[in-house]
Amino acid sequence: MARIVLFGDFKVNQVKHLNLSSELTLLLNSSDVKMANFEAPIKTNGAPLKKSGPNICQHVEAPNWLIDRGFNVVSMANNHTMDFGEQGMTSTQKAFEKIVTVGCGTWEEAYSLKIIKTKDDKKIGFIACTQCEFGTLTEKGGCGCAWSMSPAINRLIAVSRDKVDALIVMPHGGVEYMDMPLPEWRDIYRQWIDLGADAVIASHPHVPQGWEIYNNKPICYSLGNFCFEALKEKNVPAHWYESLCCVLDVSKSHDIEMQIRPIKFDAKNLYISDDDSTEFAEHLKWMNDTLSNDEVYKNEVDKGVKKLLPHYMGMFSRGGMVTGILQKNFIKGFLEGLMGRGFFNKVHALNNIQCESHRWAILRALKQKENIK
Repeated sequence: MARIVLFGDFKVNQVKHLNLSSELTLLLNSSDVKMANFEAPIKTNGAPLKKSGPNICQHVEAPNWLIDRGFNVVSMANNHTMDFGEQGMTSTQKAFEKIVTVGCGTWEEAYSLKIIKTKDDKKIGFIACTQCEFGTLTEKGGCGCAWSMSPAINRLIAVSRDKVDALIVMPHGGVEYMDMPLPEWRDIYRQWIDLGADAVIASHPHVPQGWEIYNNKPICYSLGNFCFEALKEKNVPAHWYESLCCVLDVSKSHDIEMQIRPIKFDAKNLYISDDDSTEFAEHLKWMNDTLSNDEVYKNEVDKGVKKLLPHYMGMFSRGGMVTGILQKNFIKGFLEGLMGRGFFNKVHALNNIQCESHRWAILRALKQKENIK
């Protein structure tokens, strides 16, 4: 049997005092494949990418922290990998040259299958991709991250299924801070299972979402933050520091069994450990119960996107597409502009349109508002 453990988003400012519990260390030491999403490039002199949202980087020793603990696969297909351009990305790849990086580079590198052979000669294949944001490769040329919606991903899954004993697809996408995945992502992840993926394990929303078994194959909609030091400690979203560790056991007959292990990051003491709180367990149960009930699930998604609509409209306004000058978010954007934070910078409106998660959420909220089926 081969054991694969997957963690969510990893972004740290310093690693000197960052530690794992003995229980998680034992899990890593007893597993064949250890993977996390490396959410931002290491610090370099690269110029910041013009984009909507923050340009972030992490400590230059962050790759070594993971490597020293046995991680042998990292996904770099995410919306921050290109935050400091090609220099930031290639420097980060070089820092990980002793292990496998997935989902970024040139077109050929980003849209490629990466294989790890376990001690019992099982071939575990990995594909990683991200939603369309700044730095995503939507056409050939240049470098960046593989795009989840590219036909190249579907083709890659289909041709890879017979090359490995288990094929793991790791998408980075969804609406941040929502407890529920959008229906569109659920359909796409299920389609990937139909095409040949043995598991789809996602990240990006920065909070955990639910999981399910589809056609005997596991889908986890968001692992949440493995270890992500918040940009601001004030108003940190609920469950920002609580996440999921996904454990996949691949049998000799190539069957996959999934276990979900709740974990937490103590930001004050820089300590990652199991999360055995009753409150978090009840939250996880509520999410999965909701996913299994179509009507309740739809209502939760509708509530979530309705709540986010003013934020999206504010981003349109800040991008120069005035949608309601009396809205709170417009006024906020105007004041931020006066303080030099990019008022009428069209990248804000652009990202609402180019990113499928934002676009789908906006469409769903507007249809709900206008009572359009």
